[in-house]
Amino acid sequence: MKRKAGRGVLEGAFLLLEELARNGEAGPTQLAAATGLHKATAHRLLDQLVGVGAVQRCAGRYRVGPQMFRLGQAWEPVRVLRAAVGPPLRQLAAASRRTSVSVGVPAADSGRILIGCGIRGEADEICAMRAGWVLPPGAAAEIVLTASGPHAEPPEKYSGREWKKLLAEARDRGVAFDYSDGVSPLCCVAAPVRSASGDVVAAVGAVALDQRRLPSLAEAVRRAANVASANLARFPSYGPVRP
Repeated sequence: MKRKAGRGVLEGAFLLLEELARNGEAGPTQLAAATGLHKATAHRLLDQLVGVGAVQRCAGRYRVGPQMFRLGQAWEPVRVLRAAVGPPLRQLAAASRRTSVSVGVPAADSGRILIGCGIRGEADEICAMRAGWVLPPGAAAEIVLTASGPHAEPPEKYSGREWKKLLAEARDRGVAFDYSDGVSPLCCVAAPVRSASGDVVAAVGAVALDQRRLPSLAEAVRRAANVASANLARFPSYGPVRP
């Protein structure tokens, strides 16, 4: 990330927290380089974060502190949606042999996709699918959610033509796939969850370690999303997600 002149204190603090959330633990030099902050600024902000319990320091390295965990428990994303997707998500997890399953929702302030809720599975050994975590660009859930809306710029890993094709395929199939790129073994399939008005408000997804499993998971994911949509239809006032 490139340095920005005049970066605010809060922005810098959250850049550090985001980097610690991704890495689990890091030293100040690594954090400064990853966030684009000057080393002196990173040190000062880390000291302040340690002072309020948001970050812990041990042997010159840092990690997210208990205060952030406590505050994070107050985040309750889309309660009605969670109630609607809970039963089909549990059924999907039980039927899919330890596959990690989750529900992705759009974060209106950033254009990214957050995990609203999930059930742990084998993929968590590589990447924990926790509520509040941001999905990587181009994930199947993003394809599903973008396919139903206005044109959006493609993630870096896709050309404009590739992205347009993926969106069209997602609309035609009712599901989207994101296969491993060879660096990570994770691959996923997602299907749209619709409100009573027909708007796509979320995506049910399943993450596997073997991409050969995705075709067989696709129908189960589609069924779970359809049940969640039917459950959500009982709340006609529920509209697009605003986490």
